[in-house]
Amino acid sequence: MDLQTVLNAMTHAGNKIFELFSFKILMAAVLTLFLHKHFILFMGFILLVFVDCITKWVAISYEFLKEKGVENPSILACIKGTKTARKAGRINSSTMKERGIGKIAIYVICAFVAGVGDLMMHILNTPTWMVSLVIGYMVVTEVLSVIENLSDAGVDVLDKLIGKLKGRL
Repeated sequence: MDLQTVLNAMTHAGNKIFELFSFKILMAAVLTLFLHKHFILFMGFILLVFVDCITKWVAISYEFLKEKGVENPSILACIKGTKTARKAGRINSSTMKERGIGKIAIYVICAFVAGVGDLMMHILNTPTWMVSLVIGYMVVTEVLSVIENLSDAGVDVLDKLIGKLKGRL
């Protein structure tokens, strides 16, 4: 291989790197945002609140089906029954959305304040623990809410787990 071939190969590689450079920079920025731990925590809270909302709807559907005379409705019947319960006015999605958005806002504020507290602790050269405690507590609270909703939807095997989780809070 001669020097000219190497230079041509390097020039070609350089051109390929700079081809669509602005698109590549934009994609790198987007990936950095999506892989950043704060974004992942935020999306995690959104997911937890969403699951809490859905399981609440299933619990409301369970009660609605029992009132309609269905004995021990299955979890699948409760999921399918959410549409009927909503038409009957038992599930109000706008109220659920407002509560969900409010909950996420509170979680973000609490996490931010804990982060400021940890920053202050770090400046004082003391151990940081506030973010772990606050986020851990909020996650356990959401998980407990989901489990309670499923228990209210007739999943009785979760009652012992509820007792154990409440004992740790």
